[in-house]
Amino acid sequence: MHNESRRLELYKLLGDTPDRSYKVSGKKIAEEDRGNYILKRITLDLNGIEIVPALFAKPKDAVKPTPVVLYNHCHGGLYDLGKSELINPPLTYFQSPCYAEVLTSMGYSTLCIDHWCFGERRGILDQDLFKQMLWNGQVYGE
Repeated sequence: MHNESRRLELYKLLGDTPDRSYKVSGKKIAEEDRGNYILKRITLDLNGIEIVPALFAKPKDAVKPTPVVLYNHCHGGLYDLGKSELINPPLTYFQSPCYAEVLTSMGYSTLCIDHWCFGERRGILDQDLFKQMLWNGQVYGE
């Protein structure tokens, strides 16, 4: 029971989130061999509001499920990049080789989504989206 009460406390601290009964789903769009890892381009329905483009990289030689690292792309005003920095680091201060290559070589899979306003989900500025969500009483994330 202690674990359940801690879990409920955590959910409460997260603020408004999508209904816990919402059926999260995904769809594989494409798959490619990137040498040491397999890259899957997927779309996720996380909240029923907007489909979320994502990249999932897994070690090429994995025969059983691997731990997954959730990679959150940076901001830096680079709205067009989003999830692509997982496989194509854009700036010199990024990890080289890319995070997908390094993490999969260590036996981890990794997932990176385009957050609202970035990558394939860009178009509206973050401050405008934030105002719109506040106006509509939406304060939860992805």
